[in-house]
Amino acid sequence: MLRINGELIDPNLVEDAFSRIKSEAEARLQISCCERDPEFMEQAEEEVIDSILIAQEAEKRHPEIPESDIAGRLEETIKLYREHGASWEMLEDQRDQLRNECEANLRMETFLSEILDGKGGPTDEELRAYYQEHLAEFRTQPEVRCLHLVKMLDRHEDPVALLESMRELREEALDGADFKALAERETEKENGEIDLDWMTLDRPSNPIESIVFSMREGEVTPVVAYENGYHLLKVVGVKRSEVPPFEELREQLAERWEFEQRRAALRSFAATLRPDAHIEHVEDDEA
Repeated sequence: MLRINGELIDPNLVEDAFSRIKSEAEARLQISCCERDPEFMEQAEEEVIDSILIAQEAEKRHPEIPESDIAGRLEETIKLYREHGASWEMLEDQRDQLRNECEANLRMETFLSEILDGKGGPTDEELRAYYQEHLAEFRTQPEVRCLHLVKMLDRHEDPVALLESMRELREEALDGADFKALAERETEKENGEIDLDWMTLDRPSNPIESIVFSMREGEVTPVVAYENGYHLLKVVGVKRSEVPPFEELREQLAERWEFEQRRAALRSFAATLRPDAHIEHVEDDEA
């Protein structure tokens, strides 16, 4: 458990940050990153420490927020909750908590306006440079649509004969046979499904995905052995990966640029607070 300048920090804050950081890394890399858990936990703790130091500094500089400002924000918050279906009874039960959250948010907004004062939006040149640097992050996922025929190995005594029969079915398809009719007649998939619909490249190391995403529309795959079956697929649709044009992304780019500039400024400010901060790890029984 963290204790920062005498304040015990809810462990859930670190766990939530850890889960988000790990999920973002796994989504970006398309692989499980369990071996990097210590690294992610360290990042999570550093992020929480920065946020707590900034919150403490905000409270030190702005201990009192005008009650009229808090009341106005609370009214807006309650109205928003009501629009989303919250009952008056629930809101009354949580009024004190909501009020405290409104006060904390107002305090932080006031503090951030001071820290970020003078940091305007990006110039067109900065935004275009940011776009070029982050092209990979805006690239769309490629998609393919396939028809699928599968024969299950556990339904056949002779795998060699089964493979030969799949080769013959592939020859039929290559010679112009209607693959849809062929698959409907021959597939051994329990639900009889033959149309896999549009799919994205979620598992690059999967043998079927690695093959179909390298093919052109209209092509038939080789026979693929995977998960106790022999598979044959025909690619019937292809959507190539592409990066949307700059103008289409301009608003999103500006939001991301400003967010990252703000985060960098806050990290820089938090770094100035660390030398005088007392940060320690304590056991539950020490808390």
